[in-house]
Amino acid sequence: MEDTASRGINAFISEVTQRGGQAVRLTHSRRNPVQVTGNDGSTRIVRVRSKLDGDWQARRQDESIESDDTRSEFWVFVDLAITPHQFFMLPSVEVADDIRSEVDLWMMDTPGRTRTGHHAIARGRVAHGHDRWDVLGVAAVKDPSIQVAAPVAPKRAKAAVVVKKRRASAADDEIPVIDLRVEVSADCHGYRWIGRFDETSGVLEIMRGPMEGRRFPNPTAAANAVTGHISGDVESYDGWVFWTVDGAALGSRHRRSA
Repeated sequence: MEDTASRGINAFISEVTQRGGQAVRLTHSRRNPVQVTGNDGSTRIVRVRSKLDGDWQARRQDESIESDDTRSEFWVFVDLAITPHQFFMLPSVEVADDIRSEVDLWMMDTPGRTRTGHHAIARGRVAHGHDRWDVLGVAAVKDPSIQVAAPVAPKRAKAAVVVKKRRASAADDEIPVIDLRVEVSADCHGYRWIGRFDETSGVLEIMRGPMEGRRFPNPTAAANAVTGHISGDVESYDGWVFWTVDGAALGSRHRRSA
């Protein structure tokens, strides 16, 4: 199953395609910008933020257009909770100015705060950008004759015990390898992570979500790394609480290692 960010980006790419444009997900930035080519051949870089509920999440540092390594011209906010999905387009400069004004108020409320961390963006602040496909140079109305193939997410086992295959010899014989690690999950900043926790070594590997494939020496290191990867800030979580197993905190079900 795709994470929220990927779902939103794929939904946006599909919409652009059905409106006569082209959209390609870029990989030069961890913020996963999308390059949109309009019907007139002009190109624009956009940042896509997606949500399933609540508010969209950005960073307070996004108040500075200079901090945007994607060099985006527009932000696109995707609401996946509504069917059909809704899209809101705003110029990057406008988004930065809006965040800056909100952060200014937040700073005035409690002196001594720092201009870093997560920043929620409510629907009312982007509503005026609803369906502004014209700013991206694509048609306002979709062409039903354009068929877009849905991206296929890789299948992953959900059970706590999965069977993998590995080569046993040059003769192509295969033997089953039982993965006895505990499946854990976590939801934070609009993302869901799935991992596997080794009760013997304490190592936690990210199996799905941002930083997929990364291994960490303990649950806390994993929690701080994945959340910091999204926010761009130094995060501080208790991994034994952050990660859950069947809805219960990992630390309540498994003995903590030193």
